[in-house]
Amino acid sequence: MKALDRWVLHCDLDAFFAAVEQLDHPELRGRPVIVGGDPESRGVVATCSYEARRYGVRSAMPLAQARRLCPHAVFLPVRRERYVQVSRQVFAILARETPVIEPVSIDEAYLEVAGDGPAVAARLRAAVRREVGLAMTVGVAHNRLVAKIACELAKPDGLKVIRPEEAEAVLAPLPVRMLPGLGPAAAARLARVGIETLGQLAAADPVLIRRLFKSRGPELQERARGRDLRPVGLQAPVRSFSEERTFPRDLPAARLLPELARLCEELGGRLRRDGYRATTITLKARFPDFTTITRSRSLPRPVADDATLFAVARELLEHHVPARQPLRLLGVAASGLVHARDPQQLSLWRDDERRLRLAAAVDRVRARYGSDAIGLAARLLGRRTAGGRATP
Repeated sequence: MKALDRWVLHCDLDAFFAAVEQLDHPELRGRPVIVGGDPESRGVVATCSYEARRYGVRSAMPLAQARRLCPHAVFLPVRRERYVQVSRQVFAILARETPVIEPVSIDEAYLEVAGDGPAVAARLRAAVRREVGLAMTVGVAHNRLVAKIACELAKPDGLKVIRPEEAEAVLAPLPVRMLPGLGPAAAARLARVGIETLGQLAAADPVLIRRLFKSRGPELQERARGRDLRPVGLQAPVRSFSEERTFPRDLPAARLLPELARLCEELGGRLRRDGYRATTITLKARFPDFTTITRSRSLPRPVADDATLFAVARELLEHHVPARQPLRLLGVAASGLVHARDPQQLSLWRDDERRLRLAAAVDRVRARYGSDAIGLAARLLGRRTAGGRATP
């Protein structure tokens, strides 16, 4: 058996949000935990513990449905700042083993390591459990596709190694839905012609597969055999950032501006943390009858400060949402992104540096004292209104 000098690891923190809640609240360990908010709201499950999954609860499921399936579960709100804090601890541990890391999400990453890949994976799992207190599943293989599948097969809290000479045999009996990037519609299309496993897909007539999937057909068959040449570390470019909220009850018009201000603060914070500025702002609004509109405005210069984001979003709201009209959902997005690493692109505009310096100072205050310590006047006045002491 030839030793590999390069391994790919797919690392995934198990039921991450729920696991953090159980870490912070030991009394919840062993109990079904559902993170997403009030089960009487219109929200959806962000994630849930494996104890809740045994009852059929899944991510993106309406919270009301989750409560019907698991009425004795503990329902908790999403604590984004805490999850980001824990995620950074874990990624710092991963970075001790290799500089080649490709984050996929807050709780998931690909790594490329040299030497004994399985030993590195075992070491990382032990370090994350010891230093952070969380379980991390790791798949180990010769490429990212097979490492991802190995990770899925190892869940929860496992480690699975698939060596190159084993890959095709291990993948062959798996259902086609296990192939990353192949969605339910494509799986249904294959099932209609009698193809249900990856082995059947790999062995199928290429003419048939090309007829079903056009130019994507040959690639799907290669992936079904466990072949993948994509390098680790090559991420798709970020195209947009967005923040939106579905309200438990239709939000009256008097509360829309404070909520819009909060969304713009969150959006601005994300832009600045990742080093981006935006040239297009989009408002999303959903009315009580589920009619949804999106309206955009392009800007003469790239921006990332909360005040400018709010000013543009407010103008869109007031122009396109009728006065006194309540909303079921409100969102704001930033696109047409320019990164701070591209000074040539940024030099095409004269940025308002005073606004950006002020935004950076606000970020430092929030980092030290919490997100509610300082903010846009519209949001702060709205918070006082909720307590019955002011009118925005």
